[in-house]
Amino acid sequence: MTLDDRSPQPLRTPAPRSLALFDLDDTLLDGDCTHLWLEWVIECGWVEDGEALLERMRDHDRQYHAGTLDMTDHLRFSLAPLIGRHRDTVREQVDAFVERAVAPRLMAPGVERLRQHARDGHATLVISASMHHLVAPIARFVGADDALATRPAFDANDCFTGEPTGIQTYQRGKLDAFAAWLDSHETGFAEGWETWGYSDSFNDLPLLEFVDHPHATQPDARLRETADARGWPVLQWR
Repeated sequence: MTLDDRSPQPLRTPAPRSLALFDLDDTLLDGDCTHLWLEWVIECGWVEDGEALLERMRDHDRQYHAGTLDMTDHLRFSLAPLIGRHRDTVREQVDAFVERAVAPRLMAPGVERLRQHARDGHATLVISASMHHLVAPIARFVGADDALATRPAFDANDCFTGEPTGIQTYQRGKLDAFAAWLDSHETGFAEGWETWGYSDSFNDLPLLEFVDHPHATQPDARLRETADARGWPVLQWR
């Protein structure tokens, strides 16, 4: 799969009738992959003022946890260091980034839970508010069937434009992306599908309320309160 591959990935045969949906940042990954990636591109020399970039990222992180983040602004901010860079150049760096910076920070119990779902015959999806060019390689690394995340736009020369495109996989947008994924596989919301969901963030409440079996993983304060009130399992994978 290339960074801009828009075709749905084929499911196993026979097609599963159950799905497990995993958030990425602070759910499977101990940390935020966008923040880690920005540190990486600073090391690559792709950013002039690295400290200013990281301070703005920290501010965006505070807004995210408060539920006030302007996602379009955030996505443009995270894509800015890639403007004009060819997808192949970025892909080479992303591959190295996943191996060296991401893999050591994956939480083993979470990855094992995803792989157990796969062994049980369930489809496994990683759905993240981070960008697809980061999320998809990480999802492949942990063995997920597919990844849903906001796509970057490319110009006629296959270079990053700095703009996001398509569904923004944030808050209720994750459900919209999931519905589109099901439609692309000609399954629809079929009766009898059993679904599991895992996330650390109150921002993912729409997704957790949708699934049959919601799980709060390393939950933030608001999600922990909701999980306790509703009797949802609370998992600690750190």
